[in-house]
Amino acid sequence: MELDISVVLNIHRESSFILRTIKSLNEAAAFAKYEGIHSELVVVFDRSDDLVRTMAKGANFSGFEAVRYVEADHGSLGPARNTGIAAAKGVYVWLADADDLVSYNCISAMHKMAETNPNSVVFPEYLVAFGDAYWVAKYFNDSVVETADFVYGHPYISRIFLRRDIFADLQFDDLRLTQGFAFEDWHLNCELRARGFNFLVAPKTVFFYRQRKGSLLKEANAVSARQIPNASLFDPIKLTRLVTAEKLHKLGDSGPLNSKESARRGNSKEQLLADITCMEMVYAAIQIDPGINLWKIINSGSWSNIFPDQHWGHDYVTACSVVGEGAFTDIVLLPWLNAGGGERFVLDVLHSLAAETEDFRCLVISGEFAAQHEWLDRLPAGAVFIDVVNLFPALDDDERDQLVLRLVLATSVQSGRLHLKSSPFALRWLSRFSTCIRPLSPIYYRFCDEVIWLNKVPVTLGQGFGFLSDEIEKLSLVITDHQKIVDHDIEKIGVFSDKWQCIYAAVTPSEASAFRVVLSGRKLLWASRLCPQKRPELLPKIIAAARERIPDLHICVFGSIENVVSYERLFDANGLSYSGPFNQFEDVNPHEYDALLYTSAFDGLPNIILEAMSCELPVIAPDVGGIAEAIQDGETGFLVKNYGDEDQLVKAYVDAILRLYADPDRTRAIANTAKELINSRHNVGAHRKIVRQLFIDKERP
Repeated sequence: MELDISVVLNIHRESSFILRTIKSLNEAAAFAKYEGIHSELVVVFDRSDDLVRTMAKGANFSGFEAVRYVEADHGSLGPARNTGIAAAKGVYVWLADADDLVSYNCISAMHKMAETNPNSVVFPEYLVAFGDAYWVAKYFNDSVVETADFVYGHPYISRIFLRRDIFADLQFDDLRLTQGFAFEDWHLNCELRARGFNFLVAPKTVFFYRQRKGSLLKEANAVSARQIPNASLFDPIKLTRLVTAEKLHKLGDSGPLNSKESARRGNSKEQLLADITCMEMVYAAIQIDPGINLWKIINSGSWSNIFPDQHWGHDYVTACSVVGEGAFTDIVLLPWLNAGGGERFVLDVLHSLAAETEDFRCLVISGEFAAQHEWLDRLPAGAVFIDVVNLFPALDDDERDQLVLRLVLATSVQSGRLHLKSSPFALRWLSRFSTCIRPLSPIYYRFCDEVIWLNKVPVTLGQGFGFLSDEIEKLSLVITDHQKIVDHDIEKIGVFSDKWQCIYAAVTPSEASAFRVVLSGRKLLWASRLCPQKRPELLPKIIAAARERIPDLHICVFGSIENVVSYERLFDANGLSYSGPFNQFEDVNPHEYDALLYTSAFDGLPNIILEAMSCELPVIAPDVGGIAEAIQDGETGFLVKNYGDEDQLVKAYVDAILRLYADPDRTRAIANTAKELINSRHNVGAHRKIVRQLFIDKERP
């Protein structure tokens, strides 16, 4: 006799539930047998105990033509399902778990639906959750459920009914309980969707889903990142084609839209209670398991698999159309792509990688708000840029983070590089998904921790350090632009010290010298962002004190203002003027100034200092972060002690200004030595060499 159906029942240690589960399945098999449909039961004991084996084998199986037992040692639902499917002999397989019940018409109704709709996967129409929690869900077919819904969430359940031969080249993933991925059923359904399967529901069938403490689903929700691995469906080209075909199919047909609106307006619970056939199925299930409480069903909540008309799954489709075809060797997560030392540093690494790698291709994703991205033209040739904040303004951080995860997993090459510049976006994203991105190599760029002064004492706000402390084991490299922070982190953390690597920023040597310390018309340059970190509020005090000794001194300020209100009276001071933002160092005409005056509360090794040194513009800067690795006082510049007392700090700056002008010949020698340091340590060739060693040669066997 040819078997029509193989019911694959996975059992672990559900001894107190198993008799009711088998009785429910047996009644469904007997009802189908009456209609000429022949079923077998494949019982998979996955690390089961003797008690549940004894209980299961002693049950009544009269509705089935055959019962077979398979022993497995997986401890994971996906592989256990694969084992049962491999042992099945029926034309169709239907999956079952050891603590749930089904309406007795399920097998016959689902078989009929599958027979009349080839290339389909079939589900029950209703789900009644019972036990620790009660609700009623109604499932609709894919005439109203969209492909984008499979990206956003799981619109169906794990109890799939489909042809067994489909599993010849398709299996469940092994997504055992970890901090990483989960939901092997959602993942498999995405693969089926990618293959063009229709998703149908068998009318008037009911699945009774037991809610209990310690269930796999509850544990998966609590432990995992609540995400599935990459699936074929998420490939940008495949998904775009599927969605386009879906839209063309529905174009001009108002039926699906009307059906979706009607489905959304309906109340799943009320529809179940009003359906005579469905309620007959509920009463029959209660006869098997009196723990199904009708009164609680009547007073329960309602759900359906009709998702919102617009959600981040649709936005992911849009993102796929932006990203296009082809995989990326390098994916970069930045807050934005505006003029800034950190962004410049990452861009230089990308350019060195592009020069050293034949197949280099990068995707740059910005994840924080920016009115514009000033440095798009600085991306390597062929780079793709996507701003997920401005492109999808209706999404919140959680939704955008999920969208970015799907992009990263779907578009990166196997074992590709993932670059993350320190920012709230990167820290939040990697903390959440660090367990989900293997085998990608996450490379974290770290420049400094925020510092504030309290009672004249510097206090570090170590958000970046705390992140490293938590995630260092999952990072491949921690890249810095100076050695001091490397030594600091290794001293504090003490392990994985080989992951920290200092790459000094690349600086293109200047052809001309900007040196011009003069006796009259004295001008200093200040160029940076006007924000609390850079301490522009010191400038009025510095210029006022300095003009007591050098009356004609002037400080010209360049940079974008982050908060206009905070600095609207800043330039009322005599000798202080604002000349607007700048895009690159050449824009400020450094040859018009006697020196770069730099202020900052905390920093790495600022690029503006290196560029000034490269064109022999003397630098006056504070001893914060890695600045002392470039500015040795009296040798390559004028290093200001970082006093906690503001009056002392201002005096130290003024003393440095006086030293600058006191001996022009000595200042010229300092500027020349500074340029030599930049040319030897920060040249492009040296930069490419260390990038090749750390990013490329390290990956080769």
